[in-house]
Amino acid sequence: MNNYVSVNIPKRSLKKIGRKIALEQIEKHDNLAKYLIINKYLYITSIKKMAKEEYKLYDAELCEAKNEIMYNKIKNILPKENESNTFAINVNRKGEHKFTSTELARDLAGAVFDAYPDISVDLDKPKLIVHVNVLNNKCLIYAEQR
Repeated sequence: MNNYVSVNIPKRSLKKIGRKIALEQIEKHDNLAKYLIINKYLYITSIKKMAKEEYKLYDAELCEAKNEIMYNKIKNILPKENESNTFAINVNRKGEHKFTSTELARDLAGAVFDAYPDISVDLDKPKLIVHVNVLNNKCLIYAEQR
């Protein structure tokens, strides 16, 4: 399965765009796809790889909001060919949690260092941003290269 997230879509259009993408995948590419609306994000799962540029999609993972699980999922969404020499972890939380955003970002940064040992943290102008959106007990993770 291939998982993607689309960001910067107006909340009122998420259902319409999700339906459009899923139908286009079936009709044009013989690819089964389904979508899920998670807060302000459109999360798409498909059988075959999708053209990410066409829909402005990022590789994504949806998981439980547990540190160990999130740590491992970050490794799945990182680009295979990394051209970035700096990164940052952007954490957004909604709900009650035992951790702060800063603590979670610090704990999850190790997953990026595991994948890219020569990378460094830059909170001002990172070339790679790992977005971690914790919504109660669920977590949506995706990476964005600039």
